[in-house]
Amino acid sequence: MNSPSSFKLLAIRSLLKDEAIAISALKALPMELFPPLFQGAFDGKQTNILRAMVASWPFRCLPVGALMKTPDLEILKAMLRGLDLLIKEKDGLRSCKLEVLDLRDTQHNFWKVWAGKEDVVCSADVVSESQPAVCNPIPRGKQVVTVMMDLSLNSRDLCKSLKYFHWWAKQRKDALQVICEKLEFGALPVYKPLKLLEVFEPSSIQELELNAHWDLRTLAMFAPGLGQMRNLQKLFVNKIFTPLDWFRKQEMKEWSFREIISQFSQLNKLQHLYLNGVFFLNDRLDQVLRYLESPLENLAITRCMLSESDMRYLSQCPSVCQLTYLDLSGVTFLNYSHPLLGRLLERLTATLQTLKLKDCKLMNFQIDDLLPALSQCSQLVEVNFVKNFLSVSSLQKLLQHTANLKNLALEMYPAPTEVYNAIGDVIPGRFVQHCSELLETLRGIREPKEIYIVSKRCRHCQTFCVYDLEALLCTCWE
Repeated sequence: MNSPSSFKLLAIRSLLKDEAIAISALKALPMELFPPLFQGAFDGKQTNILRAMVASWPFRCLPVGALMKTPDLEILKAMLRGLDLLIKEKDGLRSCKLEVLDLRDTQHNFWKVWAGKEDVVCSADVVSESQPAVCNPIPRGKQVVTVMMDLSLNSRDLCKSLKYFHWWAKQRKDALQVICEKLEFGALPVYKPLKLLEVFEPSSIQELELNAHWDLRTLAMFAPGLGQMRNLQKLFVNKIFTPLDWFRKQEMKEWSFREIISQFSQLNKLQHLYLNGVFFLNDRLDQVLRYLESPLENLAITRCMLSESDMRYLSQCPSVCQLTYLDLSGVTFLNYSHPLLGRLLERLTATLQTLKLKDCKLMNFQIDDLLPALSQCSQLVEVNFVKNFLSVSSLQKLLQHTANLKNLALEMYPAPTEVYNAIGDVIPGRFVQHCSELLETLRGIREPKEIYIVSKRCRHCQTFCVYDLEALLCTCWE
């Protein structure tokens, strides 16, 4: 005897063979046949069926992004033409329940449930519970449908699909809301990135990553858009450089600094802030942090200059009092009043879980000022002090002050200064001896879980000499 699922499969195959019949059957098609029929039409790129199904979709959300492995312009056009049919219907006559076209790579369970691959009853209630909540940052009286998408832009120019969507959405702004919660630039754009935001609700963006070594000019031109992202929770900026033709244009640089920094006054919802190689922070850190309404969870300011006034503000800033993650790697502390870093740690003893002070040029006297506060950071799980100038005795003190930090799972320390000769090369015998002694010192206090002692780069094999629980050394010593 044929099972119900076999009859359903036969019905779907039959409909897919004749587009005209499939489209005419949509008005009477049982709800449970919509998802498998849609997926079959999607796999076969039957765009006429897809367009009609979008306009007749019986659920609140169509998570088509879960089916899109790669961008397909023709399928995207079919989706949007289906929305055009829906938009043209008068509200009182609409039979379609569709409110959200979800282009994100999420909601895979929707298709598994309706394909019978999940042990769940296929009902409208099950599906509706799995649909995403739609934020409506700017309610519109004429709004008919919402499009949700996340963008990861890894090419210098926009792909054809995104160019088409941008053109299409601009023509329908009164009837359309475009939500983009995650926006990432993985390349320096040759287009104007600010114009890309014309079709989005800027206040819907919660995560922004500029991970492409933008130049100062591009970032300044984009800055007004950044200021509109009032619900932004995560901001990652990686390496900003000055255009060659701007090096002598001090007025242009100062204008750019003001244009960018002033936008942070609007970003009072930030919880995660990562700034790497952002050179214009020097003497301006207070302008970045002072407007935050809630305490930050993660803060990374790396590979840049901070003034003593910046560090003084950071040690007192209300927004950093509950950090769980602090990374100041590559920030040089040689010229600072050294107690400031200790004061900052004193405020984080109850919350800090990750501390990274890699390549900060810390010296023995500066580490001594950190130790009392460090020993009280009871929640620490990870520490990194690699590439600092510490002697054997300072490292012994550092390890002794971590005695009560029971949660430490990953520890990274610099090789002591005594392992190097007069020209800075590692002396293998000294490296092994001192690292072994340090490890024995630590084991006399507590048993480490994962620990590494790392030297400067070896001039012979161009790798770092590493001593860990397995006593692994650089390859040139073997």
